[in-house]
Amino acid sequence: MPVQGIVGRIDVCCLYVNKIKHVSTCRFGQLPRFVAFWARFLKNFIIAAVLLLLSGLSCAVQVAVSEDDDAGVRLAPAMRPGVLPQHVQRTRQAIAIAPLLINAAQLAQALRIVAMPDRRTLAGKGDRIVGEGNLHGVAEFRVVRPSLKLHDPLSGEHLGDEAVVLGKAVLQREGADSAHSFFVTSSTQEIMQGDLLIPDVAPTKDSTATRPGAAVDAQIISIVGGAAHAAQHQAVGINKGARDHIAAGMSLGLIAKNTQQQATRSPVSESGRLLIFRVYDSVSYGLITESVEALQVGDKAFAPFMEYTPH
Repeated sequence: MPVQGIVGRIDVCCLYVNKIKHVSTCRFGQLPRFVAFWARFLKNFIIAAVLLLLSGLSCAVQVAVSEDDDAGVRLAPAMRPGVLPQHVQRTRQAIAIAPLLINAAQLAQALRIVAMPDRRTLAGKGDRIVGEGNLHGVAEFRVVRPSLKLHDPLSGEHLGDEAVVLGKAVLQREGADSAHSFFVTSSTQEIMQGDLLIPDVAPTKDSTATRPGAAVDAQIISIVGGAAHAAQHQAVGINKGARDHIAAGMSLGLIAKNTQQQATRSPVSESGRLLIFRVYDSVSYGLITESVEALQVGDKAFAPFMEYTPH
């Protein structure tokens, strides 16, 4: 429709609206007050609607969407469906119970628990204990108990001492001498006199399986928990660490001893797979993600793409 026609219709409608106002005012003055009130309300509503319609016909009202509106996306709080991968769940469980490796320097600087509350022999979460030693400016500690000395099966080198994690404690009061008061914030086992306090370490990140960048030829030297044999979803320690280019997330193949003895007569096949989740300088711990037979101390751990040669 031409613009002149639209403007002409707007003028006619405006005159009509003014006439409605004049007539309605005269008539409403003779009605009861509440009836006049609602009548004026309806009249004003109709007038506003007519004016809006006329403004739309004259192209005076425009609706536009800004380009920036698409950039902002609002998300409502909601439960996200899905579960963690199984190997991540198992790795987290293994990390929770995996021992710590203490070297000679850490063993020399560790604080030793010398007293319990009320002359008791055992302590747990919520108890106060007394530790003797140098704090070195640290306030948060892990309570550990050395359990096993690890040696390299080939060279005989002392690789460190395994320590079972018993719980966590925080400094409550620093003593004037070398005796300090601690509060046990968590515990998984009973704490006894003679157990050690070592500085707490940052949690290990989740491990994602990756292929090693170099050939790996290691041996199992420890089974977490002290069992004689290990299978799927159990953690083991090997005699290779960061100095041997081992990193968290590496996936290694496992060869059992009986498979090694048969390797001279037939092609060797893997007995399982190992996912490394904690790495020290000379020792690493991993989770057995697959196994077709029982594994034990002395079994081989090697890079999957490396050609295995029995010794």
